[in-house]
Amino acid sequence: MPTIAFVSTKGGVGKTTSALLLAMGLAERGLTVSMVDSDPNLPLKAWGELPGKPDNIGLFHAPTFQDLPGELRRAKLASEWVVVDTEGGAPRMGGMAIANADLVITPLAASQLDAREARKVAKMVADIARKEGRAIPLVCLFARTPPAGRRSFQEVRADLEAAALPVLTVALGDKEAFRALFSKGGNLAGLASRKVSGVTAARELVEAYTDEVAAVVGARVPQPA
Repeated sequence: MPTIAFVSTKGGVGKTTSALLLAMGLAERGLTVSMVDSDPNLPLKAWGELPGKPDNIGLFHAPTFQDLPGELRRAKLASEWVVVDTEGGAPRMGGMAIANADLVITPLAASQLDAREARKVAKMVADIARKEGRAIPLVCLFARTPPAGRRSFQEVRADLEAAALPVLTVALGDKEAFRALFSKGGNLAGLASRKVSGVTAARELVEAYTDEVAAVVGARVPQPA
């Protein structure tokens, strides 16, 4: 039962979208997934209230630090995977999510500013791992990025790798299909008949993303139907 925490020291880097896409990728394999929404704005709650939420994605809302421990326990009892979305710039929330995680993913854009913030998250993870007495792996994820050939993307990736911060091969672009999830609800498969462009390419990207995250945590997942 892997727990994946999405953590950043700033907002606007694509944490919620990245967390939801992973949950959807796992759910499309027939797995049960609990999503813990610990952002006080509760963006996942808003998504879940739209039509079409997959039955095998459960939502647990923890808008305050006091709510988080109990919701994490409930989420872990309810499913095969747990995905935790945190608020940017909330170190207590992020710290608790990290302490409960089997993998921390820190999303970022292709900017040096976000690369610096990723290094801050890596230090948080290292400090908490020492206190917990166990390894807590961290990977960086490019979200809302330009095409991979852009110089800025390549430079930031090289800087992260030079700092010994692993980076997922898959990069999530700023796709219309991803944005549409928060206005139309449901999952990517359901957007295909709703005049949203690029759904097939978006689904293929999420499949590759799901496979890569599962490989990092050493979990076997079924192939998509």
